[in-house]
Amino acid sequence: MSDYEVGYGKPPRKSQFKPGQSGNPKGRPRGRKSFSTILVAELSERLIVKEGGKTRRMTKMEAVVKQLVSKALKGDPRTLAELLRQIKMHLPDETGDDAHALPASESDLALLEDLIRRSTRKNAGGDHADRGE
Repeated sequence: MSDYEVGYGKPPRKSQFKPGQSGNPKGRPRGRKSFSTILVAELSERLIVKEGGKTRRMTKMEAVVKQLVSKALKGDPRTLAELLRQIKMHLPDETGDDAHALPASESDLALLEDLIRRSTRKNAGGDHADRGE
């Protein structure tokens, strides 16, 4: 026998992993895609959407964003809250130091500011503001 001492962090040589042997043999198989990879691929696929009587090709992600904005503009409060959360996450703040921000035109920003202003005014007035009471 050799002078190898078995103890904490030093298992017996016969039970150690052999070179090239995995520590998790039943783990994720090679080539298996992660959830995020599959999600990005799915959202990147293009589909045909009818919009205002015209057909357009857009990615599924673009279609989801369009639907989110459309529902928010129709007054769905949960959708509006989610849209505002997404805007905060993805559009630059006024200091312009958000490195991960998406580019937005001046008209886009003005539209969003107006939407935020109207929604905060609506929330400040309570539920009666909608019904004219």
